[in-house]
Amino acid sequence: MSRFPDYHRSQPTRLSPYAAAAPLPKWRRFMSWFCLLAALCLVFAAVILAVTAPPVSGASEVAVSPARATATVPRLPPTQIAEAPEFAVDSASPPTLSPAQILTLLATPPQPLDAADLGTARLSYDPFTIIPNRARTKMTTYVAKRGDTIDGIANRYGLNRESIAWCNSHELAQIVRPGDVVNIPPEDGACHTVLRAQGKDIRDIAEQYGLDDPYIIIDAPANTLPGVTPETLLPSNTFLFIPGGEGGFITWNAPVQQDAFGHVVAFDPASPFSCGARSGGGAWWTNPLPNGTWVRGFYAGHSGIDIAAPKGTPIYAANAGPILYSGWNNWGYGYTVVIAHGPFSTLYGHMSSIAVRCGQSVDAGQVIGYVGSTGNSSGPHLHFEIRFLNQPRNPSATAGIGW
Repeated sequence: MSRFPDYHRSQPTRLSPYAAAAPLPKWRRFMSWFCLLAALCLVFAAVILAVTAPPVSGASEVAVSPARATATVPRLPPTQIAEAPEFAVDSASPPTLSPAQILTLLATPPQPLDAADLGTARLSYDPFTIIPNRARTKMTTYVAKRGDTIDGIANRYGLNRESIAWCNSHELAQIVRPGDVVNIPPEDGACHTVLRAQGKDIRDIAEQYGLDDPYIIIDAPANTLPGVTPETLLPSNTFLFIPGGEGGFITWNAPVQQDAFGHVVAFDPASPFSCGARSGGGAWWTNPLPNGTWVRGFYAGHSGIDIAAPKGTPIYAANAGPILYSGWNNWGYGYTVVIAHGPFSTLYGHMSSIAVRCGQSVDAGQVIGYVGSTGNSSGPHLHFEIRFLNQPRNPSATAGIGW
């Protein structure tokens, strides 16, 4: 007889929870341990991030030491810019920086530009400092460079070329060489060196340079003349700037001999190349270098004209007359010829060689020498002068010369 009623036989078998369980498969046990290890790693990483993350607090509680700010520059959070029309500014909420960001920026030295960015920086840099043009009140100097001329230096400083010529030596007014120190006046005018032996007071000096008011010289800031009057005799070698003054023609003025009518009859009589006293001549005028190129004209600092041509180009007599001088000249002209034409005389300088000699008389258009670069010269050219009663005249204004 069965121990249990028959109705139990039709019911499913129930297992006790305390019954012994069958062992798990190996793959399930491996996956269980793997998941547990991954979970532990994630927890450990979260703890590390929480410990090492920078504290987030209010702006007033953040302090950045200069040493740390210099050593490490944290990356600033990106600024969110709302869409708005170009150049629009919201005055109600202007962009600001936190004190921590300000300290970081101030402690960060400027980074040098790469070569690739240098060109862009030059184009985009807009300086905000504006230096106004200030009037010069004192004499200054300029050291000449290769290629400088009196005209170029005058243009650089906004002056007339005569003002530069009147404030420098005669030699510099004729030719500027690299390294020459050029006196630059503060404005247009002339310069004067006092010679006490001449007995000229400030009023006399003002009249010499065409000024009616001597106080223009006294009050000029470049002169520094406190407590003087128009009748004051200044010490010798006092250098004066004459604002608005006009000096005379600057020439090398070799000594000449003139007759009773003022005609030049001898040029530099003490030179061994002077031809002695001779007079006469004069006919028509002609171009002394028709194939040359005009280089520099006639003005107060340049008593002739300069005409460039290749070395050896023939030079012609501009008028008829006796030779007054033929040879080397120590006044800067190099190999020189001087010809008399009645009240006129002409000078031809910087020749490479001379084709005439003392005792000759030449006709207008006759070859007298050849282009060179002797004396105070920077290149092959002819320095040509016309003088009337030994006073320089503008050759370009003489009919027939052609310049």
